Amino acid sequence: MGKGRAMKVFIIAGEPSGDRLGGALMAGLKSLRSDTTFDGIGGTDMAAEGLTSRFDMSELSVMGIAEILPGLRHLLRRIDETAQAGIAEMPDVLIT
Repeated sequence: MGKGRAMKVFIIAGEPSGDRLGGALMAGLKSLRSDTTFDGIGGTDMAAEGLTSRFDMSELSVMGIAEILPGLRHLLRRIDETAQAGIAEMPDVLIT
């Protein structure tokens, strides 16, 4: 992170409590460094702090075998998509 370059953060939340924590963390990071930019997956709290989620975080919020199995291919595709985006963005920090 060179001087004069924005700090890039890739942040991922998959459920409402993570979104609340992520939003608070984003607000704190912006108070320390106003040029911080965010990319990743989140909900309304993180969106309020400037994140445009790559897709709705509810797609990652699945629990139990009965809920996971029917959408396993889609879930795995979203996980791969997110991992590839995190690599491609070359963030200064990754927060999961």
